[in-house]
Amino acid sequence: MIFDDIKKFIFPSRCVLCDKILPYGSKLENLFLCEDCKYNFEFIKEPTCKKCGAMINDSEKMYCLRCEHKLHDNFEFGFGLLRYNDFVKESLHRIKYGGRKEYIDFYGKCIARTYKDKIREINPDYLVPVPIHHRRLIERNYNQAAVLANSISKELKKYGIDIGVNEELIFRVKNTKVLNKLDDQDRGSELKEAFETTDLSNIDSILIVDDIYTTGTTIDTMAKILKIAGVKKVYFVAIAIVDNL
Repeated sequence: MIFDDIKKFIFPSRCVLCDKILPYGSKLENLFLCEDCKYNFEFIKEPTCKKCGAMINDSEKMYCLRCEHKLHDNFEFGFGLLRYNDFVKESLHRIKYGGRKEYIDFYGKCIARTYKDKIREINPDYLVPVPIHHRRLIERNYNQAAVLANSISKELKKYGIDIGVNEELIFRVKNTKVLNKLDDQDRGSELKEAFETTDLSNIDSILIVDDIYTTGTTIDTMAKILKIAGVKKVYFVAIAIVDNL
């Protein structure tokens, strides 16, 4: 306990959205979010797209405009914690490129607490983080999706849900370009032959874990390869989902 207090004093918690140092002794529920930024935290709420989980305006509709245009066939459905606004964009950018690995634990806990019932219902065999190429892993020192998956797994155990993380089911063998600068067609071309796996016929279902769901191309490409390998059902969860109302 004393060591933890000293650690918090030397390395104070920062707001996950604005990176401002938080007051020492902040309550646990506000440990990673300052008073100003809690209003910029937009949780995804119903109605949502039945495929990708993005928020939609019309409760009569099944899908968002993105999924109406291109309904990904390879994964069952997915869900996310937050709308992808400018504040979340900066937060996730600091995780990937600014070394703010500690933010991920906050997001993992939020995902587990929010979606524990849904995850229990789909009952995946494993949480599978979107893999990154070994060269990019060297650059960043960690795969943010893998850290997130482990955080979710750890938090789920508090609710009696024991789902392990498996990083050995699928590998990224192609060092792809930064996908957020590409359109959907170019993403598909760039991801061609980007992943490899082995025989997975003994696995019923998995939950892919990623930080951002943008167009769905990465998740759908992974799901296709996993299903060819024998996985029967593939779902995904993300910290943030880009709107396409």
